[in-house]
Amino acid sequence: RLIERDCLCRWLRLRRKARPITEFMDWLELRLVVPRVGLDAVSEVLFELGSSGIQEDFLPGETPPVRQPWDRGPLPPLPPRALLRSWWKPEEGELIQARLDRLLLAGAILSPPQWAPVQQEDWANAWRAGFKRLEISARLSVAPPWEALAGDLVIEPGMAFGTGEHPTTLACLEAVDRLARKGETLLDIGCGTGVLALAGALLGMMVRGVDTDREAIRACEENAERNGLAGRFDETPVQRLEGRFDLVVVNLYAEVLVELAPYIVPRVGQHLVLAGILSERAGPVRMAFGELSLAAERMDGDWVSLEYRK
Repeated sequence: RLIERDCLCRWLRLRRKARPITEFMDWLELRLVVPRVGLDAVSEVLFELGSSGIQEDFLPGETPPVRQPWDRGPLPPLPPRALLRSWWKPEEGELIQARLDRLLLAGAILSPPQWAPVQQEDWANAWRAGFKRLEISARLSVAPPWEALAGDLVIEPGMAFGTGEHPTTLACLEAVDRLARKGETLLDIGCGTGVLALAGALLGMMVRGVDTDREAIRACEENAERNGLAGRFDETPVQRLEGRFDLVVVNLYAEVLVELAPYIVPRVGQHLVLAGILSERAGPVRMAFGELSLAAERMDGDWVSLEYRK
Protein backbone atom coordinates (compact mmCIF):
# COMPACT_ATOMS: atom_id res chain seq x y z
CA ARG A 1 0.00 0.00 0.00
CA LEU A 2 1.53 3.27 -1.19
CA ILE A 3 0.32 5.30 1.77
CA GLU A 4 2.07 3.09 4.28
CA ARG A 5 5.48 3.67 2.63
CA ASP A 6 6.91 6.12 5.15
CA CYS A 7 10.70 6.13 5.82
CA LEU A 8 12.91 7.70 8.45
CA CYS A 9 15.26 8.87 5.72
CA ARG A 10 15.33 8.73 1.95
CA TRP A 11 17.85 6.23 0.61
CA LEU A 12 18.73 7.16 -2.94
CA ARG A 13 21.50 4.72 -3.62
CA LEU A 14 23.39 2.13 -1.59
CA ARG A 15 26.56 1.67 -3.58
CA ARG A 16 27.89 -1.73 -4.51
CA LYS A 17 31.38 -2.96 -3.63
CA ALA A 18 30.65 -2.32 0.06
CA ARG A 19 32.57 -4.43 2.58
CA PRO A 20 30.61 -6.28 5.28
CA ILE A 21 30.31 -4.13 8.41
CA THR A 22 29.40 -6.90 10.80
CA GLU A 23 33.07 -7.58 11.58
CA PHE A 24 33.19 -4.84 14.21
CA MET A 25 30.76 -3.39 16.69
CA ASP A 26 31.63 0.29 16.31
CA TRP A 27 32.65 2.39 13.34
CA LEU A 28 32.91 5.98 12.19
CA GLU A 29 30.49 7.74 9.90
CA LEU A 30 32.00 10.30 7.51
CA ARG A 31 29.76 12.99 6.01
CA LEU A 32 30.83 14.93 2.94
CA VAL A 33 29.01 17.63 0.99
CA VAL A 34 29.81 17.00 -2.66
CA PRO A 35 28.90 18.67 -5.98
CA ARG A 36 26.39 16.38 -7.62
CA VAL A 37 28.48 16.20 -10.78
CA GLY A 38 31.34 14.81 -8.72
CA LEU A 39 29.45 12.10 -6.84
CA ASP A 40 30.86 9.15 -8.74
CA ALA A 41 34.43 10.37 -8.65
CA VAL A 42 34.41 11.03 -4.89
CA SER A 43 32.66 7.73 -4.23
CA GLU A 44 35.35 5.84 -6.12
CA VAL A 45 38.02 7.58 -4.08
CA LEU A 46 36.28 6.63 -0.83
CA PHE A 47 36.02 3.00 -1.86
CA GLU A 48 39.68 2.95 -2.89
CA LEU A 49 40.55 4.29 0.57
CA GLY A 50 38.61 1.44 2.17
CA SER A 51 35.08 2.65 2.94
CA SER A 52 32.78 -0.11 4.18
CA GLY A 53 29.78 1.44 2.40
CA ILE A 54 28.50 4.67 0.91
CA GLN A 55 25.02 6.20 0.91
CA GLU A 56 23.89 9.22 -1.10
CA ASP A 57 21.31 11.53 0.54
CA PHE A 58 19.81 14.96 0.12
CA LEU A 59 21.03 17.75 2.35
CA PRO A 60 18.51 19.05 4.92
CA GLY A 61 16.07 21.40 3.27
CA GLU A 62 17.01 20.31 -0.27
CA THR A 63 14.85 17.20 -0.64
CA PRO A 64 12.65 17.55 -3.77
CA PRO A 65 8.92 17.00 -3.25
CA VAL A 66 7.90 13.36 -3.42
CA ARG A 67 6.45 12.54 -6.80
CA GLN A 68 2.90 11.28 -6.36
CA PRO A 69 1.13 8.82 -8.69
CA TRP A 70 -1.03 11.60 -10.07
CA ASP A 71 1.86 13.96 -10.91
CA ARG A 72 2.60 14.50 -14.57
CA GLY A 73 5.38 16.21 -16.51
CA PRO A 74 9.15 16.10 -16.10
CA LEU A 75 10.84 15.33 -12.81
CA PRO A 76 12.06 18.36 -10.85
CA PRO A 77 15.83 18.99 -11.16
CA LEU A 78 18.02 17.51 -8.46
CA PRO A 79 19.86 19.92 -6.14
CA PRO A 80 23.42 20.77 -7.25
CA ARG A 81 24.84 19.40 -3.96
CA ALA A 82 24.54 16.02 -2.32
CA LEU A 83 25.43 14.48 1.03
CA LEU A 84 27.69 11.42 0.94
CA ARG A 85 27.70 9.28 4.06
CA SER A 86 30.31 6.55 4.38
CA TRP A 87 31.43 4.16 7.14
CA TRP A 88 34.90 3.28 8.36
CA LYS A 89 36.68 1.21 10.96
CA PRO A 90 37.66 3.42 13.91
CA GLU A 91 41.36 3.25 13.15
CA GLU A 92 40.89 4.39 9.55
CA GLY A 93 39.77 7.97 10.25
CA GLU A 94 43.17 9.54 10.85
CA LEU A 95 44.75 7.55 8.01
CA ILE A 96 42.57 9.11 5.31
CA GLN A 97 42.27 12.64 6.69
CA ALA A 98 45.15 13.96 4.58
CA ARG A 99 43.50 12.68 1.40
CA LEU A 100 40.23 14.30 2.41
CA ASP A 101 42.01 17.62 2.97
CA ARG A 102 43.34 17.44 -0.58
CA LEU A 103 39.84 16.79 -1.91
CA LEU A 104 38.61 19.86 -0.04
CA LEU A 105 41.39 22.05 -1.46
CA ALA A 106 40.63 20.78 -4.97
CA GLY A 107 36.91 21.59 -4.65
CA ALA A 108 35.87 17.95 -4.95
CA ILE A 109 34.12 18.32 -1.59
CA LEU A 110 32.44 21.55 -0.52
CA SER A 111 32.85 21.62 3.27
CA PRO A 112 35.21 20.17 5.87
CA PRO A 113 34.67 16.44 6.54
CA GLN A 114 32.47 15.61 9.54
CA TRP A 115 33.06 12.45 11.60
CA ALA A 116 30.71 10.83 14.11
CA PRO A 117 30.90 7.53 16.02
CA VAL A 118 28.18 4.97 15.24
CA GLN A 119 27.27 1.74 17.02
CA GLN A 120 26.17 -1.29 15.06
CA GLU A 121 23.25 -1.96 17.39
CA ASP A 122 21.72 1.37 16.34
CA TRP A 123 21.41 0.01 12.78
CA ALA A 124 19.88 -3.23 13.96
CA ASN A 125 17.15 -1.71 16.12
CA ALA A 126 16.53 1.93 15.14
CA TRP A 127 13.90 1.07 12.51
CA ARG A 128 11.73 -0.51 15.20
CA ALA A 129 11.29 2.83 16.94
CA GLY A 130 8.85 3.91 14.23
CA PHE A 131 6.35 1.17 15.07
CA LYS A 132 4.43 1.47 18.34
CA ARG A 133 1.51 -0.33 19.92
CA LEU A 134 -1.80 1.34 19.00
CA GLU A 135 -4.75 1.06 21.37
CA ILE A 136 -7.85 1.70 19.28
CA SER A 137 -10.37 0.77 21.99
CA ALA A 138 -10.80 -1.59 24.91
CA ARG A 139 -11.41 -4.43 22.47
CA LEU A 140 -8.90 -3.62 19.72
CA SER A 141 -5.18 -2.88 19.88
CA VAL A 142 -2.60 -3.35 17.12
CA ALA A 143 1.10 -3.88 17.79
CA PRO A 144 4.33 -5.08 16.22
CA PRO A 145 5.59 -8.36 17.72
CA TRP A 146 8.10 -6.70 20.05
CA GLU A 147 5.44 -4.53 21.73
CA ALA A 148 2.41 -6.83 21.63
CA LEU A 149 0.35 -7.67 24.71
CA ALA A 150 -2.01 -10.60 25.13
CA GLY A 151 -5.07 -10.16 22.91
CA ASP A 152 -3.43 -7.63 20.55
CA LEU A 153 -3.61 -7.93 16.79
CA VAL A 154 0.05 -8.57 15.99
CA ILE A 155 1.23 -7.16 12.65
CA GLU A 156 4.77 -7.64 11.38
CA PRO A 157 5.74 -4.41 9.56
CA GLY A 158 7.43 -4.94 6.22
CA MET A 159 9.56 -2.79 3.95
CA ALA A 160 6.52 -1.30 2.23
CA PHE A 161 3.79 -1.64 4.79
CA GLY A 162 3.20 -0.58 8.37
CA THR A 163 1.17 -1.62 11.37
CA GLY A 164 -1.57 1.03 11.18
CA GLU A 165 0.11 4.14 12.56
CA HIS A 166 -0.52 6.30 9.46
CA PRO A 167 -3.50 8.69 9.97
CA THR A 168 -5.43 7.15 7.07
CA THR A 169 -5.05 3.60 8.37
CA LEU A 170 -5.83 4.72 11.90
CA ALA A 171 -9.09 6.30 10.70
CA CYS A 172 -10.04 3.00 9.05
CA LEU A 173 -9.15 1.00 12.15
CA GLU A 174 -11.36 3.20 14.30
CA ALA A 175 -14.20 2.78 11.81
CA VAL A 176 -13.76 -1.01 11.76
CA ASP A 177 -13.80 -1.07 15.55
CA ARG A 178 -17.00 0.97 15.61
CA LEU A 179 -18.84 -0.81 12.78
CA ALA A 180 -17.72 -4.43 13.12
CA ARG A 181 -20.46 -6.90 14.03
CA LYS A 182 -19.76 -10.54 14.77
CA GLY A 183 -20.80 -12.78 11.89
CA GLU A 184 -21.00 -9.96 9.33
CA THR A 185 -18.70 -9.63 6.32
CA LEU A 186 -15.83 -7.23 5.59
CA LEU A 187 -14.03 -6.47 2.34
CA ASP A 188 -10.62 -4.70 2.44
CA ILE A 189 -9.61 -3.35 -0.98
CA GLY A 190 -5.86 -2.68 -1.16
CA CYS A 191 -5.26 -4.74 1.95
CA GLY A 192 -1.49 -4.19 2.45
CA THR A 193 -0.46 -6.10 5.58
CA GLY A 194 -4.08 -7.06 6.16
CA VAL A 195 -4.31 -4.94 9.30
CA LEU A 196 -7.86 -3.71 8.54
CA ALA A 197 -9.25 -7.07 7.46
CA LEU A 198 -7.61 -8.88 10.35
CA ALA A 199 -8.90 -6.28 12.80
CA GLY A 200 -12.37 -7.21 11.54
CA ALA A 201 -11.57 -10.92 11.88
CA LEU A 202 -10.40 -10.37 15.45
CA LEU A 203 -13.76 -8.76 16.14
CA GLY A 204 -15.63 -11.75 14.74
CA MET A 205 -16.20 -10.77 11.11
CA MET A 206 -15.77 -12.95 8.02
CA VAL A 207 -13.14 -11.11 5.98
CA ARG A 208 -11.82 -10.87 2.43
CA GLY A 209 -8.83 -8.82 1.30
CA VAL A 210 -7.62 -8.05 -2.21
CA ASP A 211 -4.47 -6.31 -3.42
CA THR A 212 -2.58 -6.03 -6.69
CA ASP A 213 0.75 -6.66 -4.93
CA ARG A 214 1.63 -10.31 -4.39
CA GLU A 215 3.95 -9.35 -1.53
CA ALA A 216 0.99 -7.72 0.21
CA ILE A 217 -1.04 -10.92 -0.10
CA ARG A 218 1.83 -12.91 1.35
CA ALA A 219 2.07 -10.45 4.26
CA CYS A 220 -1.68 -10.81 4.90
CA GLU A 221 -1.49 -14.58 4.95
CA GLU A 222 1.49 -14.56 7.30
CA ASN A 223 -0.17 -12.08 9.66
CA ALA A 224 -3.38 -14.11 9.64
CA GLU A 225 -1.42 -17.22 10.59
CA ARG A 226 0.54 -15.28 13.21
CA ASN A 227 -2.73 -14.28 14.91
CA GLY A 228 -4.61 -17.53 14.38
CA LEU A 229 -7.25 -15.72 12.33
CA ALA A 230 -9.14 -16.81 9.21
CA GLY A 231 -9.41 -14.66 6.10
CA ARG A 232 -9.34 -14.91 2.34
CA PHE A 233 -6.63 -12.85 0.63
CA ASP A 234 -5.88 -12.80 -3.09
CA GLU A 235 -5.11 -10.66 -6.14
CA THR A 236 -8.63 -10.62 -7.59
CA PRO A 237 -9.13 -7.31 -9.45
CA VAL A 238 -11.81 -5.09 -7.95
CA GLN A 239 -13.63 -5.19 -11.28
CA ARG A 240 -14.11 -8.96 -10.89
CA LEU A 241 -15.33 -9.04 -7.30
CA GLU A 242 -18.83 -10.37 -6.69
CA GLY A 243 -21.39 -10.14 -3.94
CA ARG A 244 -22.00 -7.59 -1.21
CA PHE A 245 -20.17 -7.05 2.04
CA ASP A 246 -21.60 -5.51 5.19
CA LEU A 247 -18.50 -3.33 5.59
CA VAL A 248 -16.12 -2.26 2.82
CA VAL A 249 -12.90 -0.41 3.65
CA VAL A 250 -10.64 1.17 1.02
CA ASN A 251 -7.46 3.05 1.91
CA LEU A 252 -6.12 4.26 -1.46
CA TYR A 253 -5.31 7.54 -3.20
CA ALA A 254 -8.19 9.76 -4.27
CA GLU A 255 -7.49 9.25 -7.96
CA VAL A 256 -7.65 5.47 -7.56
CA LEU A 257 -10.86 5.71 -5.54
CA VAL A 258 -12.52 7.77 -8.26
CA GLU A 259 -11.44 5.28 -10.92
CA LEU A 260 -12.70 2.28 -8.94
CA ALA A 261 -15.92 3.86 -7.64
CA PRO A 262 -18.22 2.13 -10.22
CA TYR A 263 -16.87 -1.24 -9.02
CA ILE A 264 -16.75 -0.48 -5.29
CA VAL A 265 -20.29 0.83 -4.84
CA PRO A 266 -22.01 -2.44 -5.92
CA ARG A 267 -19.99 -4.32 -3.28
CA VAL A 268 -21.33 -2.20 -0.39
CA GLY A 269 -23.97 -3.92 1.71
CA GLN A 270 -24.25 -1.47 4.62
CA HIS A 271 -21.15 0.65 5.27
CA LEU A 272 -18.26 1.99 3.19
CA VAL A 273 -15.16 3.64 4.66
CA LEU A 274 -12.78 5.50 2.34
CA ALA A 275 -9.39 6.88 3.35
CA GLY A 276 -6.09 7.93 1.79
CA ILE A 277 -7.66 11.12 0.44
CA LEU A 278 -5.73 14.38 0.46
CA SER A 279 -8.08 17.18 1.48
CA GLU A 280 -7.49 19.11 -1.75
CA ARG A 281 -8.65 16.07 -3.75
CA ALA A 282 -11.67 15.08 -1.67
CA GLY A 283 -14.21 16.80 -3.96
CA PRO A 284 -13.97 14.33 -6.88
CA VAL A 285 -14.23 11.42 -4.43
CA ARG A 286 -17.44 12.78 -2.92
CA MET A 287 -18.88 13.15 -6.42
CA ALA A 288 -17.82 9.64 -7.48
CA PHE A 289 -19.59 8.07 -4.49
CA GLY A 290 -22.55 10.48 -4.50
CA GLU A 291 -25.19 7.76 -4.89
CA LEU A 292 -24.37 6.62 -1.34
CA SER A 293 -25.32 8.56 1.78
CA LEU A 294 -22.38 10.37 3.43
CA ALA A 295 -22.62 9.53 7.13
CA ALA A 296 -19.40 11.05 8.48
CA GLU A 297 -16.30 12.92 7.39
CA ARG A 298 -13.05 13.11 9.34
CA MET A 299 -9.98 15.26 8.75
CA ASP A 300 -6.55 14.52 10.22
CA GLY A 301 -3.92 16.98 9.02
CA ASP A 302 -3.97 16.87 5.22
CA TRP A 303 -5.93 13.59 5.09
CA VAL A 304 -9.68 13.07 4.79
CA SER A 305 -11.66 9.91 5.45
CA LEU A 306 -15.28 9.44 4.40
CA GLU A 307 -17.90 7.06 5.77
CA TYR A 308 -20.93 6.16 3.67
CA ARG A 309 -24.10 4.18 4.28
CA LYS A 310 -26.00 2.24 1.69
